[in-house]
Amino acid sequence: MCLITVCPGKTTPRFIQDVLCYDPAHPPSSGFNLLTQVPPAFQDPNDYPELISPNACPHRYITKHNQTKLPPEGFQAGLRAPYKISAVCLICRFHLEIKTSHMTESSHCPSQLHHLVYSHSNHHDTSPFRSKGQHQETHFYRCSYATCAVIITLNILSPVLAPRWVDLLINPELLKARTDEALNAYPERLEGHIRPFPITVLSNLRAYIENALHEPQRSKPICLNNKRFVVCFGVDGRPCRELLEFLEFTPGEDSWKPPSPDTSAPIPYEKALNVFLDNVSNELLVLIHQRPEHEKDGQSREPKFDPALKKFSQLLGSSTYDRVYSNSSENQDTGRFPYYEDLGVTEDMSADLIIEAYNRQIETDPRRAPYYLRCLRSIGGWRRNSDGAKIDHLVTLECSGYRYADDDIPRAYNYFQLDYRNRNLTDDDIIGSFFALLRDTPNDTEPRQQLWRIGDSRGSEKIKSVAEERISTVEQALVYLGAEEKTSDDFIVSMYAAKVNDQPASKELARKAVSLIAEARKSDSLKYFLNTGETVTAEMDVGEAFRLLQIPDRTVDDAAILAAFSVCCSEAPGQIDAYRKALDVIAKEKGSAMISSTLAQDAAQANRDLKEWPVGLQNIGNTCYLNSLLQFYFTVTPFRKMVVHFDDYRMPLDEASLAKKKIGSRKVSIAEIKRSQKFLRELQSLFKKMISSPTSSVTPEQELARLTLISSSNEAAIRRKSIITHGRTSLSEINGLPVIGPLGPPSATTDLPSDGTMADPSSKGQEPNDADSDVTLVSLSGQPDNEESGADNKENVSRGSQDIIVEMKEVNDSKNTDVATGDPSRTFGPIAPPSRAPPPVPPRPVPQVDPQQQLRDEVELWAQQDVTEVINNVLFQTQCAVKPIRFDKDGEQLDVVTDLFYGKTVTYLTTENGVRSKEESWSDIKVDVATGSKHIYSAIDGAFDMQKVEVDGAEVEQYGTISRVPPVLQIQVQRVQFDQVKKTSFKSTHHLELKEMIFLDRYMDSNKHHIDDRRRECWRWKEELLKLRARKDELLYNESWECLPDVFKDAKAHVQNLMAMKDDPETAGEAMEIDDGVLSRLSAVEEMTRDEIKCNQFADLRHLAYSLYAVFVHHGSVEFGHYYIYIFDFDKNLWRKYNDSEVTEVQSKAEIFERQNLHNPPTPYFLVYVNERMKERLVKPVNREIEEISPCVVSPLPAPAPDSEPVKVVRGQQANGSGPSQTEISASKDVNMDEPPAYNEIEYEPAAGMNNAKGADAMAMANGKATTTSSTATTTAAVAVAASTAATLKGKWNKKFANLPSVSW
Repeated sequence: MCLITVCPGKTTPRFIQDVLCYDPAHPPSSGFNLLTQVPPAFQDPNDYPELISPNACPHRYITKHNQTKLPPEGFQAGLRAPYKISAVCLICRFHLEIKTSHMTESSHCPSQLHHLVYSHSNHHDTSPFRSKGQHQETHFYRCSYATCAVIITLNILSPVLAPRWVDLLINPELLKARTDEALNAYPERLEGHIRPFPITVLSNLRAYIENALHEPQRSKPICLNNKRFVVCFGVDGRPCRELLEFLEFTPGEDSWKPPSPDTSAPIPYEKALNVFLDNVSNELLVLIHQRPEHEKDGQSREPKFDPALKKFSQLLGSSTYDRVYSNSSENQDTGRFPYYEDLGVTEDMSADLIIEAYNRQIETDPRRAPYYLRCLRSIGGWRRNSDGAKIDHLVTLECSGYRYADDDIPRAYNYFQLDYRNRNLTDDDIIGSFFALLRDTPNDTEPRQQLWRIGDSRGSEKIKSVAEERISTVEQALVYLGAEEKTSDDFIVSMYAAKVNDQPASKELARKAVSLIAEARKSDSLKYFLNTGETVTAEMDVGEAFRLLQIPDRTVDDAAILAAFSVCCSEAPGQIDAYRKALDVIAKEKGSAMISSTLAQDAAQANRDLKEWPVGLQNIGNTCYLNSLLQFYFTVTPFRKMVVHFDDYRMPLDEASLAKKKIGSRKVSIAEIKRSQKFLRELQSLFKKMISSPTSSVTPEQELARLTLISSSNEAAIRRKSIITHGRTSLSEINGLPVIGPLGPPSATTDLPSDGTMADPSSKGQEPNDADSDVTLVSLSGQPDNEESGADNKENVSRGSQDIIVEMKEVNDSKNTDVATGDPSRTFGPIAPPSRAPPPVPPRPVPQVDPQQQLRDEVELWAQQDVTEVINNVLFQTQCAVKPIRFDKDGEQLDVVTDLFYGKTVTYLTTENGVRSKEESWSDIKVDVATGSKHIYSAIDGAFDMQKVEVDGAEVEQYGTISRVPPVLQIQVQRVQFDQVKKTSFKSTHHLELKEMIFLDRYMDSNKHHIDDRRRECWRWKEELLKLRARKDELLYNESWECLPDVFKDAKAHVQNLMAMKDDPETAGEAMEIDDGVLSRLSAVEEMTRDEIKCNQFADLRHLAYSLYAVFVHHGSVEFGHYYIYIFDFDKNLWRKYNDSEVTEVQSKAEIFERQNLHNPPTPYFLVYVNERMKERLVKPVNREIEEISPCVVSPLPAPAPDSEPVKVVRGQQANGSGPSQTEISASKDVNMDEPPAYNEIEYEPAAGMNNAKGADAMAMANGKATTTSSTATTTAAVAVAASTAATLKGKWNKKFANLPSVSW
């Protein structure tokens, strides 16, 4: 069982200061224990309890070396070996011991300093020191950081030598009596001896003990008549007998036997007798030090003391923390106010360390967060340098949200003209004052903030709910509507209508009030009103069922109806019975077996073993596509492990690390890093819930949705806009239609530059355009107004778009020479589909917003944005939050994200002056199905094929290749198009034929000339085929001709149209007589070309295999739709459908892969392929560790051992082929997988039967002797030319190429 103490802590420098101030012998008058208790919040210095007694010893501790084991130099706070330091005070002789140990083997403190929280104490009733009359205190502390397992043990021991023993040794009168007795007993033997000083007695006794401990050969029995002994301790030692026996001396007949410790015991001492005698020896040394100077004359030199203070810091890892030295005159108030002490810091700490300590305090002791903010604000006021400004900035940010200082509360009461000292004030009195003020205040932001602070300080949910416009009880609902318990249902509806008419922004809150009243009264009439907007209860008909599910079109297919039902249930789970009833009515009306089957699936799902099934995600408001994205990232094993163990990957915030932080060719600010780390923390919390939740679904937090959907630049834009914009329409409905998912095209786009600059294919950093989103689901005015986002959208900076000089080389048949041509600042990218951007749409006026709905509104607003922007935001924030694994040649950070998701493309531009090339990074490949159905290969071809572009007034050729393919390959399917005639957006629903496995060999950058020749030959075929139909481009333009079989398929369709003209009286006069055999021949040619391309074109390039893993799907139109995802389980060989909270098995793969004969079918808009050889390490859909009991003990995060050697991973040849690159990467920092190589890392081996180039050439020549097929001429010129060309080219298609070997990763 794990007991977590909620209490404040202190940094190690403050801990050391408190230890130095703690004196158990002189407790303060208040009885306060500085080491174990929490002081009260400071208010009045005259009424503040005494924490340190004025009589407390100002300890000066010196090291006891025989009981000390210190860490080595350069010790870090996370080192896991046990160490300790023992010391004794030079003033009071109290003993102190500080030990460090660790609860677990894995321990890592992410801060410069431990933040120590008191755990418990042990007063050691059975301590071996108790028999010697000593009192021992033992206190235990732990570091509050989750990943740090350090335990600090503090032992405080009273002096060994009690006052009576000390008096016996140094009292001059007692010493004179002992000496006189000895002189009288042995006058002759002691003749000439003078009376010794007390320091002599102390030195002799210490010598006996030191000899016993360290020089056993000199530790012999002491004769009773020994001169030194008898003058110091009396005749036969009788006056000091009790003391000597206490010190383990043994009396004999004629001698005293010294103590017998274990002289072979290692240091530090652990055996009780050794520790006891060493303590006595150190106390005697202290007593010698305290003797007056005249006694020390003639004595041996006093040993040099070793102060323990620096060793305390060395042990606790606080020797080298960041310090700030300020003028003491600036901090004249610090002695009067204990703000440094209560924050657990010291005055010399830097602002960053103080801020970090503040954050730890409010996390470990949240109930006193307002007081800690006051402490922080006061410290910021004391510091008049840049450190103070940094603290003031944080205080301002804290107060802008829900944080407040405790001295803000009196001001909050005064804001409502109330006396905070009036204990008779009730919640209703305060709420009444709030509403009275609200009537005269145009802006309610400040009143609500002040009211919330009062409510929070009083612990009043009632006040807070009013401040937040939050209603949680039926009593609050009645008060909000101005109704009473006996108010009738009809009048409740009337009061609701009046409330909404007076305050349109309160509609959602008013609906919630009616809902609470309806549930409390079990009122069918109120429930019916909420569902339908009507006040008369009636039997639900099919029209009401469609309205309840918010489906405007009754002709939609069953899948769309089920999608609407799922969304409604996610958004309003309390109305699920009504939604089920509506769905049942529709199922009966349509006679739909599909809908009826869905209603019956719940019982089967209830019996499912949750440990073997993924968890679903509840829809928190138009975030179904966000849920799909989160589900996908959760299943990527390295990404999930990085998030769950985020502390191991967290980016440090020191200046040295920040100076090297570079993402997307730009520096990243510390504010962006902190925000991103907050995002990763929220994502970590969700992932942990997805792993351990005992339920079938979990709910993402609104804050996670906000941080995921809204980038830091857009967040700033929202803040700016909120100053002047107070409202907008509800995004849950536009024109009476529900809105779900991201927007399509933005309100404005940028045309392609005329200088030939191409669109950057990198999804990271590409400015949004019409094809970036999967689908436009609302009118364009729904897009957030981002007039300023162009400059602020730092996340969308293209990789390689800055600080990169394009290398340009002139290509010569005989010799390659490096000749720089053109403007080096000019950029050109890989081939992208032609831009058909819509014209800008002017912004539309928006009504006023309810400010208390800001968080939910922001999430809902930005849930409408472009899908790829959200993906880019997730990847960018993840990179900001984590530390780099290594850096590329341009100094850009490489990390888990780049290793998993980022590939590189080399774009080649052929001009008269040579060939220019540029390498750029991307996180997805964009493909287009705008003008017709395509095969996946045909779609990908469009991103890399040769195309003509204009540069400097000349038409040149441009194409692209892949130089590095990521393990997780993401493909974005661009479906949003713009109708230039209707001036509206529409969604292309053309079918994309997916393959369960694809091979990327054909797209890889290679210096093998035969592969390049093969590409160029294919491009020539497509160019010739396109020229055949150039005459009809204005009517028949179709990009699908780039897929050769589709050319003949299309030609066949046009011939059929020509033949049909003779059956139409209006066109019979223009009809052409066409041989009936043409259609059959075109069909044959179509099948022949399809088979030839499938069998021969790239049949031998099948080594870089990628398996389809995830398919993001949208079902709907530009005004209505729903998102879900299919994910394949390689272990169980099955597909699952993740539809928000529902995760079901796909019964038929046709649902994913085959064309569906629907008017508006579901369509994939984002695909994920994973490397076939690495898939077991890359993805795992099911990750459940359901906790049977309340989780208390959290397993520590793994951390590398401090003495482990880094694993040297030798990377292969770089993507640009420049040579081998070797990088040392710590094993603990890697992604647990090898980095995928560039294609040119593959070593070619001859295929069987081809042992040399001559054999390969002979085989190629033999295959080139194919028979040419002729075609029968037709009356249609275009058909004749097409058939003839196909026959001519068939021989070329039959050429064989040498096989490529397997790829070894």
